[in-house]
Order: sequence, then structure tokens, then C-alpha cells
Amino acid sequence: MSYAAEPYGQFVDNLLRGLTGGVVRTRLRRVDEDQPFKLAPPGPILPSTLIVFGQSEGVYTRFVLGRDFQVTPDSVIEWLARPDGTPAADARWPDEGTDFFVNYDHTGPTLGVPQLSDRNPGSVVRLLAESFGVELAVLSKQLESVYQAGFLDTAGGRDLDALVKLVGLERRTRTHAVGTVVFSRTTPATDDIFVPAGTRVSTADAPAARFQTTVDGLLRRGNLSVEVAIRAEAPGPTGVVAANAIRVIHRPLFGLDSGIANPTATALGTADETDEELRRRARRALETGGRATSGALIGALASLPGVRDKYVRADEDHLIRPGVVSLRVVADLDDGIAARAVELIEANRPVGVRILHDLDRHGTLGPLEPALDEMDDDPLAPAVPLGGDGVYFPVVIAAQILPASAALSPAERDTLRAAGKRVIDEFIADVGVGEALIYNKLIGALMAIPGVLDVRVEMYPQGAAATARRRRNLEPTGPLRPSVDLAHGGGVVVEIGGELIALDIDIVVSLRQAGLIDDLDTNLEEARRQIARQIRDGVSRLTEITPGTLKGLASQADTYVLDSVTYRAEYAGVQINVDDPPLTITSLERPWVRSLNLSGGS
Repeated sequence: MSYAAEPYGQFVDNLLRGLTGGVVRTRLRRVDEDQPFKLAPPGPILPSTLIVFGQSEGVYTRFVLGRDFQVTPDSVIEWLARPDGTPAADARWPDEGTDFFVNYDHTGPTLGVPQLSDRNPGSVVRLLAESFGVELAVLSKQLESVYQAGFLDTAGGRDLDALVKLVGLERRTRTHAVGTVVFSRTTPATDDIFVPAGTRVSTADAPAARFQTTVDGLLRRGNLSVEVAIRAEAPGPTGVVAANAIRVIHRPLFGLDSGIANPTATALGTADETDEELRRRARRALETGGRATSGALIGALASLPGVRDKYVRADEDHLIRPGVVSLRVVADLDDGIAARAVELIEANRPVGVRILHDLDRHGTLGPLEPALDEMDDDPLAPAVPLGGDGVYFPVVIAAQILPASAALSPAERDTLRAAGKRVIDEFIADVGVGEALIYNKLIGALMAIPGVLDVRVEMYPQGAAATARRRRNLEPTGPLRPSVDLAHGGGVVVEIGGELIALDIDIVVSLRQAGLIDDLDTNLEEARRQIARQIRDGVSRLTEITPGTLKGLASQADTYVLDSVTYRAEYAGVQINVDDPPLTITSLERPWVRSLNLSGGS
């Protein structure tokens, strides 16, 4: 059984046709046993009035005569098919086992002459049908929501929360405190000072609450401070601290001589578990309920804090190693959580099956079963290709984001950079052990950020040669979990393009021939407009800006000769106090002609 809401227009047609003598909602079921799908009209059917509707691919569909089906002279509905019995090209059929309905008018006798016959817009009959149709459509949509709320794949929000309680689960909510800190100086910076993401800071009072910056910060030349987002290292309320409590930098940064401070109190603010993540956990919980399967082992371990089902990999080969399951848990666990994981493995493993795990690597915990890396002497042990630390596959992701607006403030650029970093972190967090990183999936996620015009991404293993291809899918070298965490050897760099280089250009021209006739000021203004249009259109294509390259953008004309081009430049709000500075334009920069002045004459 399935249910799909019908639209308002279908209810109006049903009511209007039924009130005026037509045949409404003749029910047929698309199963082989009910063929042929024969109608029993009181008289010949008017083909132009025939409407067939039902469900196709789980949604309401109105089928088209001649494309999806045909009607034989003896009133049988035949679904158009190829010789092999599959739907014809472009044809849509009702879903197998679902009901479909037929409305039509006919020329045969009716059960008495209908008292209502006016179907025209504005008539009393149509107004009644439309009024009832609105209420029926709303009710149908509500019933569809109730129907979807009963299934794991379609329930969402509060409905999903209530559904997963049947298997003893609750949505994981905010766990880590977030906030901002200000890095400062006593005097204006003489040069740009970079504050890398991952910089560790903490409170001064014991017990210290530790934090890491989540985005790169840049204290620009001439400024006194820069504000950077931070996130607590440990989950829970221990990361919630008062304003000005964070005053310690674990690794001093050259040029920041006044220290740091958090202007506002930190608060629990990371994102709650999404519907899709909760559905995945619920499916694992259902598998776990039966125990004695690989799915049960993975589901049990996914119930631990900091462990998702994608972070667990179970491998078994019934021919080479019967009765042995190799279990790899790729997550950062403390001794207590690792010990609990071993208990869950023992509680959920099938009787007589040996579990090889690597949980002893998390600290002083000794293995209850031989660890994966201790099986080298076993000739039957499967080869486990390792990389990095043997657990994680360190990846570097460098993204350049081009904003749709070139007039972003420094704070807005930092916000966009933080959004890009967050998307990359979520992308990596959703990749499981041994799974490939899909390049286009990351591109799509970054392009979905509001205010993004274009992105450029390079994704490669740590230590890869500079000549290696970096814009393609990336697969781990073994049963490893991809990571961009600095602690695992990975890294993330997010740069925001579109940094404006403002140009104030001065041009000298000499009028000639027709340019010397009539009003010289008017001719000069016309020359200025032509030259300004050509330079503004062409400056964005330049990779180097010099007086010569700017002059080359403007073509000569019969009425004037371009004598010289000089300019001044301003970058990120800082005026360059040199006339005609040679500028090399990178992919992150966007030259912009702020003003263009013209002088000259005969």
C-alpha cells in the first residue's frame, strides 16, 4: 500500500464531472491478474474528456493518451509497451500493484437527467466544486504527510525523532562550544600576519578549556587586530567559558605581541545531527537488534560518541579465513571509549567467530583479540595496505572560492571562508573507511553556498608530487579513512577570490582630423567614453598590469591619438604610494577601473 496526495485541480475535476453527469474515479489495479483493464461506460466515451491518473514512481501522475496508453474500441485501456513488454519510449505506467483511476464523459443514458450542467467559470456548480476542492486538497496533503511520517526513508524532523525512539535512539544535538577570539597588537602591523586554522588557545585558569581556530585569520598590514572563529576541543559544557577568559596561545605567533581575548562568552553551537545521519543510525540499530552479523557489530560501535557507521569497516573472507572478521575502527577514541568498544564487540559477535580489531592503538588498552597489525606472521592474514599513520589517509584540499559580489567587506570574506571550510569538513566527515572522495560532489557542495559564483578545488594525498593530477576523485591506498585534520597530516586551505585592485587611470590624448571640428570638449568626452569602455571591458583579462598593457586595450581612432596612460592602484583598501606600479594578477584578484580621467586637446 502507498499513498500520494492528489492536487487541487484533480479534486475540482472529480467534483465538477460527478455533479454534471460524468463518470468519476473508476478504479482499476495494475496487476497482471486484472488484465484487460476494461471500462464499462453507459455509452460511447468522449475521448477528449478521458482522464487517467494514479501513481508513477511513488508520486501523483496524470497519464497522457497516445503517449502512455491507448483505448480500444471496446473500452479497454492498454498501456503502451515495447515488444519485450517494457514501457514504450517516453511512456509512464502506474506503479505495479497500485490503483489508477479513470474519469470521462459519455454520450449514453444517465441515471436521470442531471439537474446541474453548467461547468463554466463563475457558475454556482464550479464555485462549489472549487470550494470543496481546496479543503480536499489540503486534507490529502496532510494525509500524505502522515503516511510519510511512518517510514524511516521519508520521515523528517520531529516525525523522524518520534520514529527512531521505537529503536531506542535520540537525535544527537550540539556538543562542542564555539565562539571567537581576537588576536591583537599594540601598534599597527607592518606586514600581513597569518593566523592558521588549528591554532590552539586556552583559558588561563585551571582546569584549562582548550580551543582551536576553525578558519584561517589574517591581520592585515596597518591593522591592530583580527577576529577568528574557534571551537572547543572537548565536547560538553566544559567548553563554555565567560568573556575574556581565553588568554593563552599555545604556540606564540610572530608579530602578535598583545595576546588574545574572547570578546564574548562561548556557547554550544555546532550543528545538530541531520535527518540523513539519524536515518543511517536507525538502520544500523535495526541491524544491531538481531546481533551476530557484521551490520550488528558496526551498529553497536556506531552508538559510541565520536563514532559513525562510516568510520567502521568489517572485512571477512569465507574461503581464505573462515570464521574470522577483521574490524577496523577509524576514529579518535580515549581509553574508556575504546574499552567500551571492545565490550560491545564481545557482546555482539557471533559465537565461534574470531574478531581481529585495532582498538588497542588508542592508548594503554591491551587487545582482547590479536590486533590487525600483529597478524603479519599468519600466512593467511590478509594484506592491509597502510598509509600515513596506518589509520588515516591524510588529504590536502585547497579551494579557491569566487564570490558573486566583488564588494565584500573583510568580515563577509571571513564568513564566506568559514562556510567553505565547514562544507569541506562536512564532506570529509561523511566519507567512510576506504571510500573514495568524489571531486564533483565537493564542487557541488561548495557551489551551493549562498553568494558563491565559482569554485576551483585541488584535492590530493599529502606528499603527492606537484605534477600529480589534483582535480579528480581520490581513493585511499587501503582500508583507511580520509582526513584533512592537521593532527593526521592533512590540511585545508580556503581562499576567497575577487579581491579588488582599484585602478585610478589618467589618459592623455591628442585630437586629430574630425576631432578638431566643432566643440573640442564634446569630442574629448566622446573619446574618454570610448577609451573607458575598452579598458573596463578588457582589464579583467589581463594577467599583468603596466602602462603598456592598459594602453594596448584601447584601440586608436580617426578622431584621436592615445599619447600616454598612467595609473595609481589601491589593494584591499591600502593605497600603493608608487605611480604605475607593475602588478601581477592572480586568480584570487580582480582588477577594477574605479576612475578614468582624460586630458589633452589639439
